[in-house]
Amino acid sequence: MFLAQPADWSVMADRAPALDDVRMQRWADLVEHRTGITIPVERHAFLGAGLRGRMQQLGIADYDGYYRLLANERGVSQEWSQLVDRLTVHETAFFRHAPSLQLLTDEVLPAFVARNTAKATGFQVWSLGCSTGEEPYTLAMLIQRYLDQAGSDQLFGITATDISRPALQSAREGSYTERRMAGVAPEYRARFCVDTGDDHWRIAESLRRRICFAQLNILEARGFPVSNLDLIYCQNMLIYFPRYQRLQILDMLAQRLAPGGVLVLGPADMPCWAHSEFERIRFEGTLAFRRQVAGTASVKGT
Repeated sequence: MFLAQPADWSVMADRAPALDDVRMQRWADLVEHRTGITIPVERHAFLGAGLRGRMQQLGIADYDGYYRLLANERGVSQEWSQLVDRLTVHETAFFRHAPSLQLLTDEVLPAFVARNTAKATGFQVWSLGCSTGEEPYTLAMLIQRYLDQAGSDQLFGITATDISRPALQSAREGSYTERRMAGVAPEYRARFCVDTGDDHWRIAESLRRRICFAQLNILEARGFPVSNLDLIYCQNMLIYFPRYQRLQILDMLAQRLAPGGVLVLGPADMPCWAHSEFERIRFEGTLAFRRQVAGTASVKGT
């Protein structure tokens, strides 16, 4: 296992085997096999920096020893989660990508309320690649505000998933600096956030309890217990996967939506995706699809 005491990295690094092109590709293959994250050759320097940073933190200087350790880990272990946290870019913000959020309030929510006046299960959402929580909290603010303004007694729940345990820990705490809260308008701060002092705000408990954060490797999501969803929000996550895995992921997501449910992707994620049970929603600046009928069908992509 890992060294119990901090090691002298400058000394150990001199004795470590060189991370040559062959070893680098071996690492890239292992990361893709275990997490689905593709690291192209032009990003190998980024991979190397992530490995060095994590190994230095642990006091390990033997790349091959660290490789063997991770190759023998099962599932998304604590160490895999820590490494993946260094290899993915947590580029997120409150109220990010206004067109997709406008689609939610202008089309998705009105359609749901109109067809579900007696539905008891409420509006069910899955936020994938939720990172440190800004996206699901934004969705929760918008959903709660819309339902209140519409005079609807519908409830809602959000399942938010990510592969990174450190990111999820931050998301569950729901505490953000003033800088990270820059995109939250005063109206939303006053209603859904608490000023805790010391340049920090915390999401109000009434909103936090609507969200369940869970660790998930999307490639292992076949048995993940969410279904009959009204909205799947999946932006800026598919970029980490090769095309064939994007299609597999989209096929799995399609099966989780209820009739009338909507899948929202990043505008450049998979613009040519098509499914026999889905129609493209034409809303400027967005990439979204609505499920028309129950059941499953094969997925196509060009």
